[in-house]
Amino acid sequence: MTEKRQRKILVVDDDRLILSTLAQGLGKLGYEVMEAADAEEALARVKRQRPDLALVDVRLPGIDGPALARRLQEEFGVASLFLSAYDDRDAIEAAAAAGGLGYLTKPCNVQDLVPALELAVCRARDLAALREREAKLQQALERNREINVAVGVLMERFRLSRQVAYERLRQRARHHRCKVRDLASQVVQLTEAVNSFLEDHRSAKTQR
Repeated sequence: MTEKRQRKILVVDDDRLILSTLAQGLGKLGYEVMEAADAEEALARVKRQRPDLALVDVRLPGIDGPALARRLQEEFGVASLFLSAYDDRDAIEAAAAAGGLGYLTKPCNVQDLVPALELAVCRARDLAALREREAKLQQALERNREINVAVGVLMERFRLSRQVAYERLRQRARHHRCKVRDLASQVVQLTEAVNSFLEDHRSAKTQR
């Protein structure tokens, strides 16, 4: 097995035979496997050691698979790939609403899981990196009012997302070899000047 596939996978299934089969099969393929028969056991294991991905059965006793997936993501930043014997619409929609990175039906060959696992791990890492960038952006905006206001102006004027608006501002600052904060200050000042001019113009028209 290549180094690229050496991942740590949490497998959660209340069927002990399936759990053991998946764990042994994935272990033979080079994965490090963490096993759990229910949500509580899964959460306890993840508190001690973080996996790259969770392979979760949709229907678990107590806390069900989708609810577990939400907690794994929100509390530990661990994404989930669902595995279930059921392929009805309700189960699939519940998995999608919980942020699942995929939905596989049982029974399945362990070898056939590998492409889905690898794709899900890569996507999970991309999403984690995106969330980290967004968190850093939010922190930067909270620290500086003018950058926050300038980004808001660009978002409204050009219908951009917050991330894209900030990137445009940062690229422009780099192009002009100035600090983002200084460029943001100019944007805010110009916006305030234009707004003031328009307000004066409207007032003058009203007085006529």
